[in-house]
Amino acid sequence: MARKTKAEALKTRQHLIDVAITLFAEQGVSSTTLADIADAAGMTRGAIYWHFDSKISLFNEIWNLQENVTQEIRRKLNTHLKDDGLSLLRELMIETLRIIARDPRQHQLLQILYHTCEFNGEMYSEKEIRERLWFNRERFRKLLQNCISKGQVPVNTNIELLTTIVHGYFSGIVKNWLMQPENLDLYEQAPELVDNILLLARKSI
Repeated sequence: MARKTKAEALKTRQHLIDVAITLFAEQGVSSTTLADIADAAGMTRGAIYWHFDSKISLFNEIWNLQENVTQEIRRKLNTHLKDDGLSLLRELMIETLRIIARDPRQHQLLQILYHTCEFNGEMYSEKEIRERLWFNRERFRKLLQNCISKGQVPVNTNIELLTTIVHGYFSGIVKNWLMQPENLDLYEQAPELVDNILLLARKSI
């Protein structure tokens, strides 16, 4: 019985998180109260306080539970692309954009990140969330260094500058797509978007 009770508690906690993500994405983090989340989840405010002592703790837990998108993709790609650094980098970026385009949960999370959250206090920062889930500068630098070691990217490339450019490019693409998805077929055009930015990687910056 105790095991079932624990399982039910975890299920309730996850339900609250799912409801919070939807509300945060639709109406904004600051505009959503714990009472709103409890009502939408069909629970009392007391029930939600049993799991989360504040909206900030709930907000942070949302990100604690998310898988790192690029790390998951890289694990799947490493087997057949481990000896081709530039192809690995290309496929990693394409698949990241395609997951963002097709996965409703990723869409909601990015909507919160870029459009419906005013970061403050003890909330995880926008930078921390981006690096945790989608674009980690240190891992990207290592991918570029791997490409340089294999002679696929010029040895005199300014890695820090190129990393900043790629980060800005991808953030801008995703942020604008979220605002007007009808202007870009992110899934179908992902290879073209990635190939354009990788033109810079093949030249020394």
